[in-house]
Amino acid sequence: MLPPDPLKHRHFDSKVEVVSRVPCVMLCPFLQVEDRHAPSITCPADIQVHTEPGTCQAIVQYAAVAFDDNCAVTVSTVVGPASGQAFSLGTTTVTLRATDDSSNTEECSFTVTVSDNQNPEIACPANINVATSDGACAAAVSYTPPTGTDNCPSASTSQIAGLASGSTFLSYIDRRSITNSFRVTDSSGRTATCTFTVRVYDDQSPIPACPASIT
Repeated sequence: MLPPDPLKHRHFDSKVEVVSRVPCVMLCPFLQVEDRHAPSITCPADIQVHTEPGTCQAIVQYAAVAFDDNCAVTVSTVVGPASGQAFSLGTTTVTLRATDDSSNTEECSFTVTVSDNQNPEIACPANINVATSDGACAAAVSYTPPTGTDNCPSASTSQIAGLASGSTFLSYIDRRSITNSFRVTDSSGRTATCTFTVRVYDDQSPIPACPASIT
């Protein structure tokens, strides 16, 4: 008789252990898009205007002709007065800047020239008629010299004919008068003139000189 088989009545437990080496969570790197494209901007052509009536400046409106970018753009004035503000007499440079959302910038420039087309003004006193001084054939005549005005400062007034105030004006037999002329010149070289006359007349009767009595 054969001996019992030792493996026939033995109980075997089988256990399989699986270890995973793959992480449960997969992390992706952060992707950042950077805009390095500068915007484009086109300025208007140079502007020429005249001063506003009675002033030495002009209100000027302007805007960028065109601007473009792959992102949103804002346009600002970085040099010179902003659009709609006053520009003084002469030439002013204006610089515009386009800025996109990534702070990329581009600039352009143009000029605004304000010229004065307004003449200065001057008013002379009325004509003067004065009698000769006692015992003289002339008279010292005083008057208020006219001063010209202009829409811009620095206008100058000068006398271009006649005699200054306080001078001695002669009396002429033909009763002719002396013409006084004044000229005002503004900073743009524009001029205006005015005139008035001074006439000195003789209202003194002659005094005869008789010889001494003859006996």
